[in-house]
Amino acid sequence: MKLILAIAMALTMAAGSALAQCGGCPGAAGCGASQTAGLKLVAVGGDTFDLGKLVGKHPLVLLLAGTDKTSRAAAIAVQKAYAATGQPAQFVGIINAGLKAARTVARGWKLGYTVLSDPQKKAMAWLRADAVPFAVFVNAAGLAVRADVSITPETVADGLKALAQNEESAVDPVCGMAVNQKGAAGGASFQGKTYYFCGAACKDRFEKEPQKYLSQ
Repeated sequence: MKLILAIAMALTMAAGSALAQCGGCPGAAGCGASQTAGLKLVAVGGDTFDLGKLVGKHPLVLLLAGTDKTSRAAAIAVQKAYAATGQPAQFVGIINAGLKAARTVARGWKLGYTVLSDPQKKAMAWLRADAVPFAVFVNAAGLAVRADVSITPETVADGLKALAQNEESAVDPVCGMAVNQKGAAGGASFQGKTYYFCGAACKDRFEKEPQKYLSQ
């Protein structure tokens, strides 16, 4: 869960959320920074693809992969889910290789979703991933609801189910960050409604002046 929350923080900042206003959130030192700088990658078709602009727009499945057998199995597992899903999630494969190698594996593995070349591993640094393959499921609010390093058709299906569970998502009323209710730092009730927070600092601020933040 800590890994998912860390990814959620990175993705939410990348989506341009109101985190820049929050001085007490975890990772607040990065608030306001351009987290998507340099994330314009090249797709295997040759077009420039701005990965950062997708976050917070609609559901996403991001697969970070290499060119080895383990990455191939993960990419094909996502491919099977892509063929079976009726959800609007967009699948994006990010290959840690040059354009020629990425194009070769995308064609050889017969992938039907967007595949990007990322030889400098910018996406890995952005998502704070230590190794590949690595899959992240991001809902329409920009919240990473699941992250997997063991990727099978079953884990992908579970990730897609998590994307559909929008009722588990909430917005921190203090900083505007999207949070998962189950993994939130805490909750506070006000006038019959429960609000969830990314960290203890936001929770404390809200409890002291709830009307201040709800009127923003």
